[in-house]
Amino acid sequence: MSGTKVLMLNRSFSLTGGVPRVLLTYARYRDPERVNLQMASMKPFAPAMAEAFRQAGVPIHQIGDLGYWRSARALRTILKTHAIQVVVAASLRSYLTAKLAAPAGCRAVYWIHGIATVTEDRLKTALWHWVARRDTLIFISESAACAHRYASHRGREVVVLNGVEDFLLQAPPYDKGYRAKLGIPENAFVFGYTAEFIEWKQHRTLLTAFAKLASEHPGLHLVLIGVGSLLEPMRAASSAITGGERIHFLGVRQDARQLLGIMDVYVHPSNGEGFGLAVVEAMLARRPVVVSDAGALPEIVIDGKTGLVCRGGDANDLAAKMTQLMSDPPLREKLGEQARAAALERFGAKRFAGQITTVLEVEVRAVAHS
Repeated sequence: MSGTKVLMLNRSFSLTGGVPRVLLTYARYRDPERVNLQMASMKPFAPAMAEAFRQAGVPIHQIGDLGYWRSARALRTILKTHAIQVVVAASLRSYLTAKLAAPAGCRAVYWIHGIATVTEDRLKTALWHWVARRDTLIFISESAACAHRYASHRGREVVVLNGVEDFLLQAPPYDKGYRAKLGIPENAFVFGYTAEFIEWKQHRTLLTAFAKLASEHPGLHLVLIGVGSLLEPMRAASSAITGGERIHFLGVRQDARQLLGIMDVYVHPSNGEGFGLAVVEAMLARRPVVVSDAGALPEIVIDGKTGLVCRGGDANDLAAKMTQLMSDPPLREKLGEQARAAALERFGAKRFAGQITTVLEVEVRAVAHS
């Protein structure tokens, strides 16, 4: 097969992880004539994720996660066997492994998918800054770029906004009749949020805002999709607030995109998003959205045009924005339509795949001229 020979590496390929979903989108929408693509994981692929890559015509490899040197040896064998020209790492551990493994003539690229994830440990930060000083860095938003740029870096820096598949034809959202299966009245007003239950996702702020509204709006419900270390504490907190019996914890749902159809408004109050895949999916589903002003979310949502933006961590402001949308059906419809149009234009999967491919082709040309 012709084209640039690329291997993309991540530590894991879980079914619900944001990074694996981005890599799968690239696999599906790349031009196979330009990119001969393979995927590798340090941990076992989720079976459904492995099958999705196979359907996209992408070979997969598992290299193991038993220490940098053992993983690097396994990866080096793959890179040499398949004459890989560019290895793209999507996590810090996989990037450091790729740097140990890459043979002469194989470029290592670090694709940074978050804001806080690679700067939490000072020693690791110093290490990757030194290792990556001449490598290309791909950022998923301007916010991610601002968080990770450093003065001594001499390599290329590229911002490529993530691409999100337009799923409406393949998996159309449920209609409101599906609410009955969740114990939600069809005529209820439903807010929804999809996120891992961890501190920076700010579920507590959302519960506080919901409690402010629930006593005055007995038909108000909240749907929460996801799991995480704070799931049980949030369950306990919900039982202690007004209207807590109208908060629905659904866990991990493979039909999370379809569940957008039962929501009147999608809310995303987190304070550290490097992009916000779930927000864009809600926009594609024509849901009006409320997001915080933290991280990349103000890049994704234009306040008053494709959604509403509230102050991060401010439950009062979040409740005010939620109330504004509850009380204004024409505004909800307008924001939903404009959100979908903007998402298709700015975050289209083909545009995204083409831009990433161009970055990788430049890497190969750089090797040829070095």
